[in-house]
Amino acid sequence: MDQSEDLSAAADFAVWLARLRAHAGDPSLAVLARLTGAVPRGRPVPKSTLGRALQGESLPSVDDAVSIAVACVLHEGGGRERAEAVRRECRERWVRAKSAEREATLTAKAAADGEPAPSAAAVRTAAEQAFLAKYHPCVETLLDTMELFGVTLRRSDFRYRMSTSYISLTVQGEGSAQRVQEAIHAAKRVLIRGDAGSGKTTLLKWLAVGAIRGDLPEPMGRWNGATPFFLPLRHFAERPLPAPEDFLTYAARTLADVAPDGFVRDALDSAHSLVLIDGVDELPASRRDEVRDWLRELTSGYPDCRYVVTSRQAAVTERWLAPMGFASFELAPMGPSDQNQFIEHWHTTMRSTAEDAEERARLTTYEHALVRSLSERRELRRLGGNPLLCALLCALHWDRDMQLPDDRVKVYDAALEMLLVRRDQQRNIAVEGPRLRSGVQEMLLRRLAYWMIRNDLTEISFAQLTGRVAAYLADSAQYPEESAAVARQLLERSGLLRAPAHDSVDFVHRTFQEYLAADQLLNDGDLALLIKHAHEDQWQDVVVMVSGRARDSERDHLIKSLLKRARRDKAHRLRLTVLAVDCVGDGTAIDPRVVDEARRRAAELIPPQNPAQAAALANLGEVVLDQMPGPRPELAPGVVRAILETCRLVGGPSAMRLLARFAAVPDLETERRLVGMWPDFDTAEFAHVVLSELSWLGPLTVGPHELPHLHRLTGVTDLTVDGAADSYAVVRRLRNLRSLRLVDPEPGLSGLELPPALLVLSLDGSVRHDRFPVPTAPGVQELWFDDCACPDCGLSAWRMAGLWPAEARRAVWLLSVRAAPATLDPRLLAERFPGLSVLAVRSDMVFGVGEVADYLKRLRECFPALTEFRLYSHGDDGLDQQLQEAGFLHWTHTMEAAPGTRTTHVFTRTGAG
Repeated sequence: MDQSEDLSAAADFAVWLARLRAHAGDPSLAVLARLTGAVPRGRPVPKSTLGRALQGESLPSVDDAVSIAVACVLHEGGGRERAEAVRRECRERWVRAKSAEREATLTAKAAADGEPAPSAAAVRTAAEQAFLAKYHPCVETLLDTMELFGVTLRRSDFRYRMSTSYISLTVQGEGSAQRVQEAIHAAKRVLIRGDAGSGKTTLLKWLAVGAIRGDLPEPMGRWNGATPFFLPLRHFAERPLPAPEDFLTYAARTLADVAPDGFVRDALDSAHSLVLIDGVDELPASRRDEVRDWLRELTSGYPDCRYVVTSRQAAVTERWLAPMGFASFELAPMGPSDQNQFIEHWHTTMRSTAEDAEERARLTTYEHALVRSLSERRELRRLGGNPLLCALLCALHWDRDMQLPDDRVKVYDAALEMLLVRRDQQRNIAVEGPRLRSGVQEMLLRRLAYWMIRNDLTEISFAQLTGRVAAYLADSAQYPEESAAVARQLLERSGLLRAPAHDSVDFVHRTFQEYLAADQLLNDGDLALLIKHAHEDQWQDVVVMVSGRARDSERDHLIKSLLKRARRDKAHRLRLTVLAVDCVGDGTAIDPRVVDEARRRAAELIPPQNPAQAAALANLGEVVLDQMPGPRPELAPGVVRAILETCRLVGGPSAMRLLARFAAVPDLETERRLVGMWPDFDTAEFAHVVLSELSWLGPLTVGPHELPHLHRLTGVTDLTVDGAADSYAVVRRLRNLRSLRLVDPEPGLSGLELPPALLVLSLDGSVRHDRFPVPTAPGVQELWFDDCACPDCGLSAWRMAGLWPAEARRAVWLLSVRAAPATLDPRLLAERFPGLSVLAVRSDMVFGVGEVADYLKRLRECFPALTEFRLYSHGDDGLDQQLQEAGFLHWTHTMEAAPGTRTTHVFTRTGAG
């Protein structure tokens, strides 16, 4: 397919949209943009995106396309059936248009590489396109949802859309902590490890839904449009691991029989597929080698696909898949800002289910109170770093009138009581079959959970559930003849079981299974069995849960037995010691002799070697910091990271004093980690004691809350302020500041004065023209403007800077703006910035080679001082290739591209103007 055919695909889609618009009475772009915000299951679409879609300049994302189409139906007054019919037709047309675009991209790439046109396996047939039009919505419906604890408790029919409120997680790799999209975008193969409830499954769902809709954020643009295959390994616990032809059995079981022959293998061959494998830890340890062999076969047979695999940390090491080229990352706890965002999402969703204005107002009050509690109570903040526990805290805070437990086991105690004791009683729900007392429900769930743990199961069939229930009821003389009805009641009413797929039952989260299993284990007196299996990863959280629920004598016995076994079992000594220390931290009223022995054994873990050891040591409190070494050249980077993490988890003045010793030694990685810990400590004290010791080798990003404390950090050279601040006056006190970036600032920029040493000014957000910053000295040399304009008059940022004094304007040698080249008059630029030698343009508009050539000609004629023009494209392989092949008079063209990012076209001037 040539370029004209590629354009006709987008144009054909635009023609269809235009017909819908005409049928609706030809509403204006402003009216349509407003209506898109009212589309059920849709989202607001900007006028600029509307214009490009209706003119055929570019194909919108599938969500934008559906919102535009249904908005037309709303304007014409069409009913629900008409809207749903248009929604289905829009998706089908969009898939065909997207496939045509993709075919053009593959063909152009092959031509550029001197290869033959792509095979039939790479270019989807009409049958495959038709199947994708059904497959994508099926996957979206299944995966674009999540359990929001407390909201689904109130309304079991409520569908919480994961994609609308997803919070980007932070991961830790070999370098510094990054947002997940920044960390994994360039990798083809990724292993994500994390604790229970840390968001591993939600991350995979977000990747799948985003790839289908084409709205994964930069720098993950090249993941968009990939065909996702979501494979939860628990689904295969009692069956062979899936061959490619079985990939549809979970996410699209009803479509598996109608898929075109070889569809999955062809999709994998096309190198534009995303294989998402969830929960290595949810298969028995005896099958881990089988999983690795299966992955080796997959990655060898289909080497160009993207693979993301998740597991709990205890199940596999970070190097487990390294020989196959997998990059490994660990999910980090949510920081305070992410916790606040999560709490806001939870309460916003609850408000959407509220019955009256009074309840909505009360939810807002509770939201603010919970945010305040987490900021004031360190133990709650530690719990809230885990997404699952954060949701539990939200639900319990609401249910218990703002009274919260202060440790993990108590949180689960309260959650279970809320689910099993008061849920149906308070709502007077009628149930089929016998009404079970809460104690009977809990007994059944405890025994089921323990049986599943003992048998390495995380998912069972409904027949297995019924069979276990029948046996347990017979033992207790409770309704054995109604086991099927009771099993159904547990599944539908307990709030702890769910049916994730046809004939599959599991606990809503594995942590609930471990909590209930721990309770039953104590009830059965099976501590000896627990100690025997304690080194196995699937039992470790059960061990800690048992410690938190056990009687004093049982806890003492458990800890002593773990330490005794650690002395005897060299192969598992480290893991058992860490577990024993962890159990000490989770309990109270422990025999002092047991505590002393645990502390002696903990000394063997100092300095800690990894995050697990750091977490275990932190449970012992400040006493471990007295034995912790300060900075020494012989400490490996991983050990330094673990020491810093121990300090973060312990908190308090002693931790800050030790962190300050590390801050005084110049090291970029340590600096980044210390800055990342700032929200976990008192803001003013941490800035004074720790951050003031840093040499500031790298950049600093702060929010409005931290900004007032920067007067203690006068050594900062590169600063980003993210968010609207009440005052920016502190900036002028940063005498060493060379680069300042303001993201979404307060438009009035109250109190801002640019420091004399400033060289780089970057603005990303609206700024009023009468408050636009002006250099106090002619030193600013680089200007970076992104989506900046005066909210009052619409004047663009570069034009506002063009009003600076002449001496300040002459000092500027680089200008980078987000704008269409046509809006940047070369004559005016040359007049305003006569010293400019580099102009960089980022445009959301689609442009062709001819437009680029014409603009270069105008630059040469009007701007004799300019030596370099940079143009950031959308990553359109076809256009990139054309620009690379074209010749431009008086300019040399080179291309810079990084995986998953926009392409930068650099035009360097040759010869005289």
